[in-house]
Amino acid sequence: MDTEITTASRTTTDHQPTPPTPTPDVDSVDASIARARRVQHLSAVVRARLDETDRHTDDPETLAKAVVEALYRAHPHIRLEDALELARIVERPPEADSTKRAIEHVVDDACSHLDAWGRFGPENATSPSEHERARV
Repeated sequence: MDTEITTASRTTTDHQPTPPTPTPDVDSVDASIARARRVQHLSAVVRARLDETDRHTDDPETLAKAVVEALYRAHPHIRLEDALELARIVERPPEADSTKRAIEHVVDDACSHLDAWGRFGPENATSPSEHERARV
């Protein structure tokens, strides 16, 4: 920010450096890339596992539950209790979305919950119910 200082004999300009814009943390960028790749990979796995009936349903809730079931069957770190909780809390995809986009929407939301529960991290991760108790 520039400010002008006027004295009796002259005007000077006080140049103050502009604060640098924050750069994203390298770890957060890496985590974001890993998350996007995980969602893409799991979405492809889920699409391959869904049968024609599940893929072509007009009911977003039915599709969301089928996606959660396919995730549970495909991913070794998702426990049965995780799948049951996800089936209850995962966001339903918008009806206007294509099936591919709807699956990605559900997988992205499920991955958010699973990441919060530590399923993609250390082995000592808590269950969803333990996670809820820890937050309270």
